[in-house]
Amino acid sequence: MYLKNEKNMIVTYVYHSCCVIEFETFSIIVDYYKDAIKDGDEIGWVRKHILKKKEPLYVLCTHSHGDHFNEEVLSWSRDKEDITYVFSKEVVNTLKDTFSLKDEKIIYLDKLEEYKDENLKIKAFGSTDAGASFYIEHNDMKIFHAGDLNNWHWNEEVSKEESFVFENQYICELELLSEEVSEVDVAMFPLDPRLGKDFMLGGEQFVNKIKTRNFLPLHFGDNYELIQEFEPVALAANCKLLKLDHKGQSFKI
Repeated sequence: MYLKNEKNMIVTYVYHSCCVIEFETFSIIVDYYKDAIKDGDEIGWVRKHILKKKEPLYVLCTHSHGDHFNEEVLSWSRDKEDITYVFSKEVVNTLKDTFSLKDEKIIYLDKLEEYKDENLKIKAFGSTDAGASFYIEHNDMKIFHAGDLNNWHWNEEVSKEESFVFENQYICELELLSEEVSEVDVAMFPLDPRLGKDFMLGGEQFVNKIKTRNFLPLHFGDNYELIQEFEPVALAANCKLLKLDHKGQSFKI
């Protein structure tokens, strides 16, 4: 039973794969890598806004790659009391040799494991790279953060046979996800231009498999103009592309 029936959320793109989801009673940050300098401020938006809020904060990490995880997040608990860490189980191997965990309360989720409290539910699903993807529920709001789950086909760099194997791995993970998740209010998903001309394929397969109301691109570097090419794909699936053009951009959903 959730504490409050909130109908809206604010989703903010920080950088790369990092997003913040704000509800009235708590916030979530996923895959923090580096902060976004917004409106000419000297201090980053996360540190200035999110870490100063009195409401609870959930810090999620899908995997340990350096562009998805910054150990700085563990120091946030020194200044903010009500903070909960939920990491994919893969991250523990990165931390055990570099950080003392005795004073930290970190919840580790393996694939298909769940964390639930009075505010939200988080379930870990698979990835086609390291770690996991996360499905998040709060009241009737449904959110998916892919982490590095994507169709990493690399079809311009590897043989057709190898590319087929990569794509099949993604299709299998997408099928597993769709067995439990039929729709989401927002999907945060990689559109990585390094994949070449078919860089949008994984995202297209996602929105055609799982009803997605809003799609937020991730993992695209500074290629803001290129990711706008996903708009007709989204529209064909009755989905809205959240059109990014800068770091720290927010959307009310």
